[in-house]
Amino acid sequence: MKVERISYSLDEVFTELERVGTAQNRKVYACHGAPDNQFGVSFADLGRLTKEIKRDQALAEALWKTGVADARILATMIADPKALTRATAEAWLAETTY
Repeated sequence: MKVERISYSLDEVFTELERVGTAQNRKVYACHGAPDNQFGVSFADLGRLTKEIKRDQALAEALWKTGVADARILATMIADPKALTRATAEAWLAETTY
């Protein structure tokens, strides 16, 4: 039996990141160098989202382009290793400042 894959839109994921982010996490992450452009999403919530989304390179690239720290972390977690090019990975690394 083949399980149908559920696709998530950028707007759906972004709304969820915003919903689960907390001021306390923003404060802690800022102390560790995260930029102000963040929602403060816990790694537990990022892990949950990763399990729901699985691998989605197109969504990962769209999340990265938002520039939001939490979205970028999630992008690295859902990126498809078979589809992620070396150039994209190196560009993402070069843009990471924290």
